[in-house]
Amino acid sequence: MSFPQAEIVCHNGRLVTANQAHVPVFHPALYGAYGIYESIQVASGVVFHLDEHLARLAASAAILEMPLPHDTTEIAGWIPSLLAASGLSSCLLRLFVLGADAGVAGDTFIWAQALPIYPPRFYSEGAGAVTFEGARALPQAKSLNTLINFLARRQAQRQGEHEGLLKSNGTIKEGSSSNLFVIRAGRLLIPPPAEVLAGVTADVILALAAQEGIEVVTTPLAVSELDTWDEAFLSSTSRHVMPLVRIDGRPLGNGRPGPVTQRLSACFEANFQAVIAAGQPLDG
Repeated sequence: MSFPQAEIVCHNGRLVTANQAHVPVFHPALYGAYGIYESIQVASGVVFHLDEHLARLAASAAILEMPLPHDTTEIAGWIPSLLAASGLSSCLLRLFVLGADAGVAGDTFIWAQALPIYPPRFYSEGAGAVTFEGARALPQAKSLNTLINFLARRQAQRQGEHEGLLKSNGTIKEGSSSNLFVIRAGRLLIPPPAEVLAGVTADVILALAAQEGIEVVTTPLAVSELDTWDEAFLSSTSRHVMPLVRIDGRPLGNGRPGPVTQRLSACFEANFQAVIAAGQPLDG
């Protein structure tokens, strides 16, 4: 999915035009993927779970042993002026932090872009996915090393499906840009946390599942057990809860969004609206 290019970028706290936001060709982020990123939703001027996203940014930096060139409090302080300059009250914030190495200084870039719009049928009828052999390097870090994600997403697009699911050692870990949840016998199954990137949206869903009395089980999601899955769904910043009804052309359950998925989707949307309504818009 492509997005319109942002016109204004925050570079190390300074607002510049997109044409002025450059990365040197010898930057370690280009040849070593030495950097991290976050995607954060903004609605009605309210940033959804900003603190949690910035905490994950810091955690990713720690895994890479990459000192943040700017601390998270400073980064948060730049967002209001960026949103004001962009003129977007509902958008997707993209935050890229590039590590310092070999005399090259670290950099922090933030820009606002339009939220992706998914076809309504992905929610009413469910989306499809394909599996792709491979795993992300350092899966708990949201690093710029996303080649395997790109290849999985491209494979899905070639087959006319929405998402590519990364699999290795016979188990499915996560989507190219999403977390995967499975429902079997009324229980919510998630892969071992050490094998996937923790999702801010996924954490909200797990908290809501606990409130709803839905049992959560951590277990490898074996490809050989696809026929035993009653339901599945994807989660991400922009997707929220998206029903998944087939994998590699094989229907999951009855091939329609299931009741647990629909229940958690409704809970998440109610929670999202409540958080946005209670939040204070960031003023530039």
